[in-house]
Amino acid sequence: MPRNPASPLQRGMWINELAGSGTAYQMPLAITFEGPLDVPALLAACTAVLDRHELLGAAFQEDDGELLIVRADIPPTVAHGPEQPPDFDVRWGPLARFTLTETGPDRHRLLFVAHHLVFDGMSKDILVRDLAALYAGRPVAAAAPPYGEVIQAERERVEEALPAAETFWKARWRDQFEVFTPGGETTASRRPGPGASVAALSGLPDPGDLGVTTFEHVLTALHALLHRYGAREPIISVDLSTRGPETAETVGLLVNELPVVARPEPGGTFRELAHQVRDELRAVYGFREVPLARALGGLSPRGSLTPVSVSYRRRGPDPDFPGLTADVDWAMFNGGARGALHLQAVEGPGTLDAWLRYDPRVLTGEDAALIAADLRAVLGQPPDTPVSELVLPSSGAHTSQARPTEPAAVAAAAPPEIVEGVTRIWCDVLRLKHVGPHEDLFDLGGHSMSIINIIARIDKQYGVELPMDVFFDNPTVEGVAEAVAQASIHSGA
Repeated sequence: MPRNPASPLQRGMWINELAGSGTAYQMPLAITFEGPLDVPALLAACTAVLDRHELLGAAFQEDDGELLIVRADIPPTVAHGPEQPPDFDVRWGPLARFTLTETGPDRHRLLFVAHHLVFDGMSKDILVRDLAALYAGRPVAAAAPPYGEVIQAERERVEEALPAAETFWKARWRDQFEVFTPGGETTASRRPGPGASVAALSGLPDPGDLGVTTFEHVLTALHALLHRYGAREPIISVDLSTRGPETAETVGLLVNELPVVARPEPGGTFRELAHQVRDELRAVYGFREVPLARALGGLSPRGSLTPVSVSYRRRGPDPDFPGLTADVDWAMFNGGARGALHLQAVEGPGTLDAWLRYDPRVLTGEDAALIAADLRAVLGQPPDTPVSELVLPSSGAHTSQARPTEPAAVAAAAPPEIVEGVTRIWCDVLRLKHVGPHEDLFDLGGHSMSIINIIARIDKQYGVELPMDVFFDNPTVEGVAEAVAQASIHSGA
């Protein structure tokens, strides 16, 4: 595998991982088999799948300020035995693993887990389809182009679209961390962490004559809820696939998270809001390959672009493993949360299943269940109902107060000489003549690799290694200088 530059989305995910994200970026998939399984054939098929898709054998390393995709020192594994928590290491590997476990007579479970750096939702369809074909001895699709070529072609398209994308997003984007729920307003955490889950939808809602897709119908319902909870102009980030015909067979991270803003009109109906959301989503889709941070800059690290997000995927057909019944858990929960609230939906032939994944540091389980009930209720009401008159089960329920995140402890001011030294480091790394003590690193054009370089320079000058989360909490010269001063005291440096 040649060394290739990582994509902007991979850089952002990598910095979150180094800061500590738990299981938030793990992508699990489980297949339960019933029948006389040919264990050696299935294990051989697993190995062939890993060999076939090069990115599953990758790791990510920084070299002179650039994040590179490299061949992992520790390759992905295929195991036969009890399931174990993944031991992923983004720098050295592995970032993918198969585990086959016997769960009863003629009953087995195959668990696949990959890091989101090398895998996305559409990759699940490719992996399961290839696995079934290789197990059965059927021919597989032609190999995908090398991932480096895919990223390079995407990078060229992004550069071409940047001017128009910058104009588009300047008129729409506003950064926010407020979350509106049945329990009130609270503030989301920027950091990924442990999560929880409640079932939200089971079965396809009927859009009737709305003139929108099922995805647009569901997205409108969530916007309507946030507006009813108190958000004047609700904003929800959505995962949009960046795949084209040339990447239809590529296993990798080919998705971009972008915001969709709704502006409900006073007295407006659900139908009118649905058309507005449809039109906005389709306008956003025109810039689906351009990361928001690339178009605007100044975005601080965060697990999710906005506190509330949606991923919606239409999966392929059920796999055919000869002589076996195979049940695929397409949306297996990873136990983590990247934002305050995430709706994960998978549409299959005639079915739709969706779950609300939420951050218990921000929302209560009671409020998450009420949001799920409200979502189901809104999807079942007449489309010409004014948004302000939609009947919500939560309006008659006793709700707990949403949980605000713990404020960071206030550190003592750093000595002037440390502030001065950190300022010089920032000026050198960012190539600026002047940086004020309260200016935000990301407003100054900093990014994930800037953080890596600043940490390395601070370690060299002060003998302390700062954790990544310092740049989540207070990404200013003063905030970093305070962290250096505290670390120096604790280390005796």
